[in-house]
Amino acid sequence: MHWNFRPDRASIDFSHMPDTSIEASSTTASSASLKIIATAIVLTCIYVASSILITLICSLFIAFILDPGVVLLERLRLPRWLASLIMVLLALALIYLLVYLAYDRLIAFVSVLPKVMARVQQFIAYLEEFIRNFGQTGRPAASPPHPDAGPTFPASQASPWLQYLARGLGPLYEFAVTVLFIPFLVFFMLTSKAHLLVNTLNLFHVRRRHKAEAVITGIGHMVRSYVLGNLLVALISAALLTPLFAAIGLRFSLILGPLAAFLTLVPYLGVVLSLIPPMLIALLQFDRPGPFVAITFAVLVVHFLAINVLTPKLVGHSVKLNPLTVTISMLFWGWLWGAIGLVLSVPITAAVKAICDNIPSLQKIGAWMGEG
Repeated sequence: MHWNFRPDRASIDFSHMPDTSIEASSTTASSASLKIIATAIVLTCIYVASSILITLICSLFIAFILDPGVVLLERLRLPRWLASLIMVLLALALIYLLVYLAYDRLIAFVSVLPKVMARVQQFIAYLEEFIRNFGQTGRPAASPPHPDAGPTFPASQASPWLQYLARGLGPLYEFAVTVLFIPFLVFFMLTSKAHLLVNTLNLFHVRRRHKAEAVITGIGHMVRSYVLGNLLVALISAALLTPLFAAIGLRFSLILGPLAAFLTLVPYLGVVLSLIPPMLIALLQFDRPGPFVAITFAVLVVHFLAINVLTPKLVGHSVKLNPLTVTISMLFWGWLWGAIGLVLSVPITAAVKAICDNIPSLQKIGAWMGEG
């Protein structure tokens, strides 16, 4: 028997067969590129539309806080729109009352700010000159600025720190316009709560609506517990700091006490931020070290009590984020929106974690952000 074997026919030509591995890798790379582009677009929109988003987020948080009062008024047979209007007007009346009681002191405090900023700019310029001359021979270091010296920078030059604080809020006119929209947004959010909730749930599949409703309810409870708990901690801290500043003889203690109390709530940076306003005013007022030591001691003691005693009791674990997540969120939102980003970073990140915890594909990210 003779076998006629032809290699040209027995061999298989792979040249016309598709390479699945190459196509799969190409699809993966394309998908990764699309995700990167989408992320860049989202970040750009968040940065460009910062004033709109900050207004919406602040209005949403205020609506979460006022909603229990609206529900209580509804139980008294008041219609939803009237209960919402009453709660918004009560909040505005409270803000107006606080501004009215502190109006004279606020005007005097604002009038002193140019002198404070002049001293700060002079001190920064002195430090820059000192660092520039450090280690160089034959060039004496610049002398410290005199307390009564005027500003040494052009009046039109804005401080980088002021630019950072104002980032995300836009110019003064834009900021005022957006703030005026907040009461109306809060009223409409409270009035249309049921309608907005139903329409939001309709965006999800029927089998996921229950979980979506649980996520939205959990976010509202978290924001309410976090904001109200921290507000109560700040009020108690202000009640402690204000008389201490007054006993030291610090000017504007009625303003600096609450301001330092609210700044002390900023995670990790609070103790440093709360020291800055009273120290700046003390620079214009005192020329001896005693008051500075007393201010530092008072702020440190109140900050220790607020973080280790008041916050665990009044705020609890409403925000279940690990320290690394909180630090990264503060860096990110502070870089994106400035000072207001530092304030909103924790509740925004906690809301993102609540969403990740209830989406199977994102639960690992939520677990990484949690306390473990």
